[in-house]
Amino acid sequence: MDLKATLADQLGHFTPQDIVTALICVLAAAFFGFLFGLIAKPAGGPDARSTAALSAAVAFAVSLVRASVPLAIGLVAVALLIRPSGSSDMRGFLHRLVAVAIGLGCGSSASIVVAALLVPMGLLLRWASAERKA
Repeated sequence: MDLKATLADQLGHFTPQDIVTALICVLAAAFFGFLFGLIAKPAGGPDARSTAALSAAVAFAVSLVRASVPLAIGLVAVALLIRPSGSSDMRGFLHRLVAVAIGLGCGSSASIVVAALLVPMGLLLRWASAERKA
């Protein structure tokens, strides 16, 4: 078995440099989402942490489908199926969205990219869903 070819296959349509770019995009989306959440502060809406997590989750999913129209169509179809049922379901929706992105990335043979972005996304979702101390 050719290990180098197997690893290359698991990069999908990414190059090793694209992994760093995707990581920067996800972190930038989280930062800008958090900043937007602090500025906007909607009454009764999501807080800044949830906004940051949602921004990062969407950036994560989009970075996995960036050049593939079939994957983008698949992402839209699945996103329509997992939409939140109410405003109180944001935590569950975020987890389902990231799970969909993980499945989409691994299904498109980009499991190395998913593995590289999984830890930052997991930490971000854990931070966003942590109980707030008053």
